[in-house]
Amino acid sequence: MRYQLSGSSGIKMVILRIDDRLIHGQVIAGWVRPLGIESLILASDKICRDEWACNAYKLAIPEGIEFFCKNLKESVVHIVQHNKKRAMIIVESVKEASDLVDAGLKIQEVNVGGLSYHKGAREIAPYIYLSPDDIKSVVHLNQMGIKVIGKQLPNSVAINVVKNLAGVT
Repeated sequence: MRYQLSGSSGIKMVILRIDDRLIHGQVIAGWVRPLGIESLILASDKICRDEWACNAYKLAIPEGIEFFCKNLKESVVHIVQHNKKRAMIIVESVKEASDLVDAGLKIQEVNVGGLSYHKGAREIAPYIYLSPDDIKSVVHLNQMGIKVIGKQLPNSVAINVVKNLAGVT
């Protein structure tokens, strides 16, 4: 089942961001406030089961912004059925972003905001390191017609992750 995020759904804007740090100052000060995000969803099958972690992330959310900590499937259902606001979904990995799309999230672009170095990872940008599994997920998203860009802040120059992987810049 595919969910439509534009047109009749009433969604104003949805940003899907991958950042292994999840919710931190750059997300709040650099994305949420300048773009007028009204609803922030932390989508994680692992974190949603940890009430303490969800509450800790909630502390970083400014007053007046809705915050939800949901598993991947619930995040897709929520964004489609309940959210008519400017929304950001944040995930920790490329795999989770790919899983959201597989669960029915229809989106045109995924923003990779930060994936830290780890052994065996390939540097795509100074703030993006992809493992072989990450690369498979990027390819999957690309095959689904979704643009995968690297962008630390809204006004930063976008990096086409797929072209960088292919060595085309």
